[in-house]
Amino acid sequence: MLLHFTKYLTTLESILHSSSFRLGYCTEYFGKKEQIISSAAHPMVCFSEYSEPELKSSNITYGGFAVALSKDWARNKGLSPVLYVEKNSQAATGIAALLKARQKHGKDAIPKNLRLPIMQVKCFTKHETGYNSYLEEDNYCFKSENEWRYVPTKKQIGQNYISLNKSTFLKNKEKYNNRLTSFPLKFEHSDVVAIYVQNEEQKTKITNQYSHFSSQIKLATWK
Repeated sequence: MLLHFTKYLTTLESILHSSSFRLGYCTEYFGKKEQIISSAAHPMVCFSEYSEPELKSSNITYGGFAVALSKDWARNKGLSPVLYVEKNSQAATGIAALLKARQKHGKDAIPKNLRLPIMQVKCFTKHETGYNSYLEEDNYCFKSENEWRYVPTKKQIGQNYISLNKSTFLKNKEKYNNRLTSFPLKFEHSDVVAIYVQNEEQKTKITNQYSHFSSQIKLATWK
């Protein structure tokens, strides 16, 4: 199952009420060794793949609440596991070369029809280990998150950007994220595998609000 974690009960309630996840731009960098080749923001919704037994022994850092959905739903919506790349590997060398070529203009520029495919690959690529800006932690093992992503096409988000320069995005985060509010990632009640809360009081509250989910509401077991 794929879980979307959140720190707040109110966010969980909003997800259940709307049967959808709100997209947001997430800043990512990619480099080879110590050289940063690309630093950009991409629109996405992130999930982690865990089984119920794995959750009990996992150190989840993105919140104590979660909605878990089926992998069939994920495949139908175009989600994909992240491509984890070690920054000193041949894979990193190859992707870095493609990104550098994409940044060139004039006679040395790559063919126009290859620019989007390179960015599509980059949107689903992440360093195996690196700096976690969310936790402000160096040498964080991203691979342990078993991440899946939903990254929309331009058509799916009203021709808004699928890639923004990081500095451009950070100057006006609210403006760019607000442009995505009309294009949420939707799900049906039947797609929900489990809903995780922190205590019995919250479990009762969610059960009373969403009785059709009563059998899926559970207490979080992770650290």
